[in-house]
Amino acid sequence: MPVELKGADKLRKALREFEPDLAKATTKQMAAALKPITNKARGYMPSNTAMLSGWTSAASSSDTAKYRMFPKYDQSEAKRGVKYSTSPSKPNKRGFVSLARIINSSAGGAIYETAGRKNPNGQPTFQRTKFTPASYREDGRGYNKSLNPNAGKQFLARANATGELVNARPRQQGQAGRSTRKMTGRAIFRAFAEDQGKVTAAIVKAIGSSAIEFKAKTKVK
Repeated sequence: MPVELKGADKLRKALREFEPDLAKATTKQMAAALKPITNKARGYMPSNTAMLSGWTSAASSSDTAKYRMFPKYDQSEAKRGVKYSTSPSKPNKRGFVSLARIINSSAGGAIYETAGRKNPNGQPTFQRTKFTPASYREDGRGYNKSLNPNAGKQFLARANATGELVNARPRQQGQAGRSTRKMTGRAIFRAFAEDQGKVTAAIVKAIGSSAIEFKAKTKVK
């Protein structure tokens, strides 16, 4: 889970440039810490038969493939999509860089991971009132577009039956600030929660040890 390490991105860049062997050793240590979590998260991806039949790849046809549709779920693809990376990411809007992370590159797997974070009962059905502008589109963002008003609720009920959303960083009593939904998920975040911070500690230790060794090797005698 997120831990701020000031200067860590510059350190890894310096390692690659001046101490490539140490850089490779550090990357290997980080990968060793991330691999068990990745494998555990893959194991939490449910079978196709456990999901709603209309959401699996088996439900696709030559007709539905002619237009852009809601991403389908396939267990094999979802498992392959769970990957770890030890390559620094591009800076985000706040300038932070991710040095190590686990993602799901499968669209169906990513949906399974986070579905229900914002709307636990599915997106609401639009209800027109006399106060609603006449130009408002009933198929606008944030509302259920299905002909079935309970589609979202049924979708989430089946997903939750295979695995509830788990907060990888639960809010502690007396903790300042607002809680966030961004740390919850059914596979990757569940695996992180069960790890109880061990992988994060291992990553921090690997970077810290490489920093000490790098300083010792580059110290002017």
